[in-house]
Amino acid sequence: MLQDQAYDYLIDMIKEGKLQTGKIYSLNQMSRELGISRTPFRDAVVRLAQERYIDILPSKGFILHKMTEEDIEETYQLRHALESYCLKQLSLHIDTARGQEYYRKISGKVESQRQIMGSSKSAEEFGRKDYEFHRSIVQYVGNEAMLEIYRSFMYRIFWLNVTSFQRQGRMEETVEEHTKLLSLIRNQNLAGIDALLEEHLSTPKKINLQLL
Repeated sequence: MLQDQAYDYLIDMIKEGKLQTGKIYSLNQMSRELGISRTPFRDAVVRLAQERYIDILPSKGFILHKMTEEDIEETYQLRHALESYCLKQLSLHIDTARGQEYYRKISGKVESQRQIMGSSKSAEEFGRKDYEFHRSIVQYVGNEAMLEIYRSFMYRIFWLNVTSFQRQGRMEETVEEHTKLLSLIRNQNLAGIDALLEEHLSTPKKINLQLL
């Protein structure tokens, strides 16, 4: 329980941008701040390192993980494999009550993205809605093992997206692609879904690889 508490604490700090890139964090200091002994806190750090949220520096502490080319390639390969299957399942069952529920849910995420484009234009706000859009597609299938894998990539997916949304015009392209995807789902165009998803994921992958 203490390990889970420490894990959740660190995950929240990462998600909320409270940990700085390149800064070394002391396990002893952070465990004292949280009021948890060093052992369960260290175990949480090891778990986060295995999920590549952070990198452990022996005898020093840990830092936020810096993306590599391998990380980027791996992330988008996994996303395409999971999301393609889940999108097709949603499309095939679009006329069911659960299918309609999740179609409305992801449609709402696209509408939220439109509102962000018209107001704050924040890449991070837009990125959160983007992650929620794609996570909801995976949630639809109801496979907890699959969803757990996707969640373990949350940090990488989110920040790779945020980086791509900082490129001028990428937010607009994303909303347009999401809108087309909704239409393909509704029309049960499975071949079109797969082709558009590949295009949709290849653009941010290329943006991030170019920035390495």
